[in-house]
Amino acid sequence: MQRRQFAAAALAAAGLPALRPRAARAATRLEIGLGGAFTTIDPHFFHATPNHTVAMHIFERLVDRSPDGRLVPGLAESWRLVNDTLWEMKLRPNVKFHDGGDFTADDVAFTFERAPNVPNSPGGFGTFLRTVSRLEVVDPLTIRIHTQQPAPDLLPNLTYVGIVSRRVGQGATTADYNAGKAAIGTGPYRFLSFTPGNRVDLERFEGWWGPRQPWDGVVLRLLSNPAARTAALLSGDVQVIDTPSVSDLPRLREDPRASISSVSGIRVMYLVPDFSREGESPHVLGNNGQPLPANPFRDRRVREALSIAIQRTALAERVMLNTAAPTGQWMPEGSYSYAPEVRVPELDVNRARRLLAEAGLGQGFRLTLHTPNDRYPNDARLAQAVAQMWTRIGVQTSVEALPWSTYLGRGQRQEFSMALWGWGSPTFEAGYMLTNCLASYDRERNQGSYNYGRYSNPELDRVIFEAVEQMDSGRREALLIKAVERAVSDLPMIPLLMLENLWATRKDVTLSARRDERTLAMDVRPA
Repeated sequence: MQRRQFAAAALAAAGLPALRPRAARAATRLEIGLGGAFTTIDPHFFHATPNHTVAMHIFERLVDRSPDGRLVPGLAESWRLVNDTLWEMKLRPNVKFHDGGDFTADDVAFTFERAPNVPNSPGGFGTFLRTVSRLEVVDPLTIRIHTQQPAPDLLPNLTYVGIVSRRVGQGATTADYNAGKAAIGTGPYRFLSFTPGNRVDLERFEGWWGPRQPWDGVVLRLLSNPAARTAALLSGDVQVIDTPSVSDLPRLREDPRASISSVSGIRVMYLVPDFSREGESPHVLGNNGQPLPANPFRDRRVREALSIAIQRTALAERVMLNTAAPTGQWMPEGSYSYAPEVRVPELDVNRARRLLAEAGLGQGFRLTLHTPNDRYPNDARLAQAVAQMWTRIGVQTSVEALPWSTYLGRGQRQEFSMALWGWGSPTFEAGYMLTNCLASYDRERNQGSYNYGRYSNPELDRVIFEAVEQMDSGRREALLIKAVERAVSDLPMIPLLMLENLWATRKDVTLSARRDERTLAMDVRPA
């Protein structure tokens, strides 16, 4: 009699239940449907939320954020401010890269060299290291970061700089990262494959220093169509989706297979006028169909007219179905550096028409408003609603909606006269948008990198950089509020709405909603 049969007979004779064969542990795979297009595995090629979402699974940062936005240790166990222009960091010991190599200070030094200098980057990472003058390696687990001036926002900025291996990354191109050859990080998941426009496949890194992750494998799928994301969730093809369509929310809330997770966000939706031209702007015409000889958006009266012609409450309630809040700035109410004196602009159609008349445009003009149609929640519908509101004051507005892959490049080349954008402030203070989107564009200084309209105001620049270089938190907030007030008064951009961050999940998983919009497998657990 074989041993198993003998054991079964013995148990039966004793009146005990038979042994059951030990089942092999079922493999657990998490599939996530993302609405925003991720375009690269290279963690330093292009600063965009979908790319960060992918990179954060593979590459870790010196400083991290918890889902509620608090700064927490990452690859740096601790840090201290030695003086106003010097930070010292102690690195985490016994950290391994996915190929088994040791993580040391030299990898941080290499990362700081590489991140601002990736060839052909459409939106690089120099902005995050703008204040760094040099990195000093003290020993394999200690670094000192020297800054050109006081840099109170250094730690928040470092939450965006993924650390890569010098051994693997030296000489590697973005193509090498996308192919997996150089996609070697220290994160909880390791790279398997990347299919552009489709998916990224990852597997759990068993050598990770942190707590063991529950998922053997993770698949990040691009599902840019909102209806397709909802269908994939309800069918069980994916367990998590981000940015569910607001029109699908009632259905998802009633469906026993699904749950909704939400948190107040830090992304503002806003409109950017063209400041780059004094003469003709490419998508502005007179009522006779001929180009206007002068760019109307360089006249503040025109910008104010367009702003007060927008009924932001209607956008929040009817277009976004109460998943957004009207705003006149870019930080949510109650947050650090929110300017309480900056109110939501009130609808005033009659004043808007008077302002246009004062600017010599009493007969109105024709305008094409450009918008992405697959990047932000309801982006194209939002643009259509704004266009209707502007048409009511005599600015005959049509909308051209483009896929993000096309839209971004054209926007960076200042090909639009008026465009819809979204911007999150994951440093959780107003200075992030001020330095990146409203400061005068200066590639050498890594400022105004995302100033797509090319607005320039030297006096505002002075106020901005006085604020962001102030080390005292209370004084810095007062200066940031002053900068916000100064910026808003000149209308370099037209704020519309603050978005709520939304996810839908299957009932068999739970998700910790993040204020920075990232959709990370590390925040998802089996229910």
